[in-house]
Parts: sequence; C-alpha cells; structure tokens
Amino acid sequence: MELKGLFELESALKEINDKNEISRYKEIFSEKFMIDNTQFDDIEDFFYFGRIEIKPIEEYSTVEIWMIDEAVDKYTDFPTWEEFVKAAEGKNIT
Repeated sequence: MELKGLFELESALKEINDKNEISRYKEIFSEKFMIDNTQFDDIEDFFYFGRIEIKPIEEYSTVEIWMIDEAVDKYTDFPTWEEFVKAAEGKNIT
C-alpha cells in the first residue's frame, strides 16, 4: 500500500516538473515563432513528435542533443537545437 502511494507521489511530482519545464520553453518558443518556423503550433507538439523528453536545456546529454538536432533539422527551419534556441530567443526580444 505504501509503495503505491510513493509511486503516485513520484508520478505527480514528475508531472508538475514537466509542466514547469514546458512553461519555461513556451516563454522561449512563442506560438508565433513555432508557427512561422516549424511544422507545429507549439513547443509541446515538437517535443511529442520528436520523442524528446522534457527537461531543462542544460540537462540534456550529448546523445540527447544529437537526437534533438535531428528533430530540429526534420521539423523546423533550423539545422541544430542551438540555432533553434538562439533564433527563438532573438524573436522574443522586444
């Protein structure tokens, strides 16, 4: 019984963390930016279709960045994750 509760708590905490990370990514990758530069309406769809785990940018491993680069090249107007992020950050400066 206790193990089930612990698993549910861990699952709920992961869901909260994922929502926090998505909020941060949505600040960088606006809906307009995504529509103008990708095949998606929002960054959440990009992560889903690219099969990318949602976590802070600095926590991605080299292998994960390579996989993200492939998704960026396939689904966006940019060749790499780094260029995708830089362009999004530049687009959001007012």
